[in-house]
Amino acid sequence: MVGIGAVFLLDRPSEAEKQCDDVTQARDDLLAAADDESAVAVIGDSYSQGTGLAGPDAAWPARLAGLIGAPVAVDGMGSTGFTTAGFCEGDDVTYGDRLADDLPETDVVVVQGGANDATLGDPAGVQQAATDLLADLEDVPTVVVVGPPAVPAADRAAVDTVDRGLRAATEGAGRIYVPLIDADIPLLADGIHPTEAGQARIAELIADALGR
Repeated sequence: MVGIGAVFLLDRPSEAEKQCDDVTQARDDLLAAADDESAVAVIGDSYSQGTGLAGPDAAWPARLAGLIGAPVAVDGMGSTGFTTAGFCEGDDVTYGDRLADDLPETDVVVVQGGANDATLGDPAGVQQAATDLLADLEDVPTVVVVGPPAVPAADRAAVDTVDRGLRAATEGAGRIYVPLIDADIPLLADGIHPTEAGQARIAELIADALGR
């Protein structure tokens, strides 16, 4: 009986595996809902999934679609970033991995992230990872990179490092950088995810950048 119990415990999924399954399913749902005629493609994290709110309809990509009057396709996966696979450690789901697997076929790509790199990834490695990612997008006419806000859940020095790295990589590639670090993005009580007002503010900043 002891042996059977041990096997049962080994077969139970870990909390990390469950979290990975959850964010993967949420990503799959977003990809399945993507419009083939989308004008903008998004690569993002839990912000683009509307985590902590009502879901994708409350997230900034949906709000952006309303502001620009065009469909937005979203590849969003919670806990991931430029240097981290988050809950799915060991899987090829960093931004660069996902981009290499499926290059967006749109004239506009928005890459939003960095908070997970500050908390789970390698802040010092973000600049090179972003540089490589932007090189893969060199044939896309318009690319916007959106950095992380100053999230209390992450060390401020780590967020600053991510912000500087993304800015340097983006400007080095001649692309548009949208910093959120001093944009006063309202956050939920978890100290990392935007409130509805925060999501709306992010969408407005990106819409303004696309207008430029």
